[in-house]
Amino acid sequence: MPKEEYVLGRGYSANTRLNLQYFLWKDGGFSLHPSIPADKENLRVAEIGVGTGIWLVDLARYLPASARIDGFDIDLSQCPPKEWLPSNVAVHNVDCVKPLPEHLIGQYDIVHVQLFHLAVHNNDPKPIVQNLISLLKPGGRISWGEIDYSNWKIIHTSDADPAEDSLTALLDYIGTIGETRPSWVRDDWPVRLPDIFKDNGLDSIAIDSRPFPPELLLFQLDTALMASEEISYKAMDALGSGRGEHCRELIAKCFRNRQNTAYNVHRLTVVARKPEV
Repeated sequence: MPKEEYVLGRGYSANTRLNLQYFLWKDGGFSLHPSIPADKENLRVAEIGVGTGIWLVDLARYLPASARIDGFDIDLSQCPPKEWLPSNVAVHNVDCVKPLPEHLIGQYDIVHVQLFHLAVHNNDPKPIVQNLISLLKPGGRISWGEIDYSNWKIIHTSDADPAEDSLTALLDYIGTIGETRPSWVRDDWPVRLPDIFKDNGLDSIAIDSRPFPPELLLFQLDTALMASEEISYKAMDALGSGRGEHCRELIAKCFRNRQNTAYNVHRLTVVARKPEV
């Protein structure tokens, strides 16, 4: 994916979607992967791409009071103001796709990134992985979570007409941003993260892959339709040729079938450790 502006929204509905996505992702799982030691004093944690800051705020409730938690994003307009954040949480305007400020190098015990797919250029996360590894102390851990679209599966009720499936068409249209580029959802780079981590000198690799339980499928579908609508207005309308309108027609069809057709994917988290010197 070439460099481009953020294609999702930054308004209040987008904020609500991000917060719901976070809690749906966490359901039945964790804020921080259990393989990551998080009980030591003076822990330093960084999140990349903070969005609304919901992970930072939630994590602060579970870590020791001495932990310092920093969030980095190119745009902080969706985050709470400094005065409303926990006292050990701070957010910083930093583009983590570019070379990082020297004072951040080698400072963190934990680096967390999640649902960062749209920031990965050309479906190649390796430059970002290398950037984020540089933030880690020796022995520090990186945790990267993404939706694993290689496990995409349409789910129908017994009353559904499979011929009315519009979700697959919507996935392909969104993934190609209106058929203007190779699909970012049909590339399987998230499942290659363990190998990418290993190739960059990391060890102690842990993998967690969980589908959504059936009772959450409609809620997950709603967030996907909201994100698709944001992309239709922010990115596709500007491309012309009725792309945004066509996308919204697909969204409407998916919503009409909401009671009998949804989809499931896996929530994939890969954790790895930077070796001790």
